[in-house]
Amino acid sequence: MKANFYCAVMFPYPSAAGLHLGHYYNYAIIDSYCRWLRHRGTTVFQPFGYDAFGLPAENYARKVGRDPADVTYENIKQFRTQMARMNTCYEERLVTCDPSYMKWTQWIFTRLRERGLAYKAWGDVNWCPSCETVLANEQVINGHCERCGRAVDRRDMNQWYFRITDYRDRLIAGLDRISMPDSTKRMQRAWLAGQRDWCVSRQRAWGCPIPVEGETDTLDTFVDSSFYYLRYLTDSDTEFLPESCYQPVDLYVGGAEHACMHLIYSRFIHMVLFDMGIVPQEEPFRKVIHQGIIRKDGAKMSKSKGNAVSPDDYDPDELRLYLMFIGPYSEGGEWSDEHIAGQRRFLSRMRRWLAHRGTDPIDLPAFEDQIDRDVRAFKFNKVVSGFMEFYNRHKHLKPNDKTSRKVESLLRIFAPGFQA
Repeated sequence: MKANFYCAVMFPYPSAAGLHLGHYYNYAIIDSYCRWLRHRGTTVFQPFGYDAFGLPAENYARKVGRDPADVTYENIKQFRTQMARMNTCYEERLVTCDPSYMKWTQWIFTRLRERGLAYKAWGDVNWCPSCETVLANEQVINGHCERCGRAVDRRDMNQWYFRITDYRDRLIAGLDRISMPDSTKRMQRAWLAGQRDWCVSRQRAWGCPIPVEGETDTLDTFVDSSFYYLRYLTDSDTEFLPESCYQPVDLYVGGAEHACMHLIYSRFIHMVLFDMGIVPQEEPFRKVIHQGIIRKDGAKMSKSKGNAVSPDDYDPDELRLYLMFIGPYSEGGEWSDEHIAGQRRFLSRMRRWLAHRGTDPIDLPAFEDQIDRDVRAFKFNKVVSGFMEFYNRHKHLKPNDKTSRKVESLLRIFAPGFQA
């Protein structure tokens, strides 16, 4: 039976560094969003996977003389441990480097080639001499590779392309049918006024092989990630997507840095599949939102800046509540160890209050309705402040057993490990 609501988060690349705070900000908070919908009677499909191919694993494996597949699966194992500690309800459905997934990446390429949408041609491309591969224009920042920082050369090379320009007008028109931040729509429209055909060849080994005899290049990892939300819907090994399995993504959540390439590539591939009769709708996502950025010392967190915070160093419930409370979800906020300690104190007070039970009834429906309004508006900071205000209004009372259990169950949606 299909779920009433399909919620997808942009799946992670399993780097050796493990899950970072940005992942946590997306995955833990949206997990609470899904938990709340279930609490209110909605069945939710909440899948997960790993975007496993890519340059970092291959570069690291070459450096240490190892197989990138072994490195990648070790990293995925670490990610799984961290996801378990996060205490989420995501259902892992796929890994893009598994043969069972690669066959469909190659199937996509073959179908596009049959329709004249994949072709090989000579052209002027960006070449990173350090990463030893072609780069998309968007992967070149001020003339340098966004991955390694090396100056990029221009070379004339024979490469595979997808005819995304054939879909430019439809991709622009389709933006009117998606609930998406205005800033993202503006970026996509501007990016599509200068879009050239999508170069999908990469001169690397750790990628999905291009399914053409004698071809040694692999596919851009953006091809792998352009349809994963559809493969989440089925386990079929014989059909890409059985008709009975299809449902659009009701909510898609990820960083604003993916406003163009990934989101446009996914929309393009979905439109091609629509034209093929594989999916019944032209657009894949009903609503797209972006989580904000967590900053420390006024700057975006990064290991190179020495201001990164590891989620493994904190209690997962305290961390989840703090990230909800840090600011509006679309904006993020400034990290503070002092302020996360405030969540620890709040949870301790709630435990003591709920443990000392009495006979006082407390009216909960209005409080629950307020939580519902704030959750559906993605005002998670107001959800946390609402719990704090609720406690302050009623801390002089001794709640009866029924009230205590109800408040505890509500709080566990946002702090899943909480026990009074």
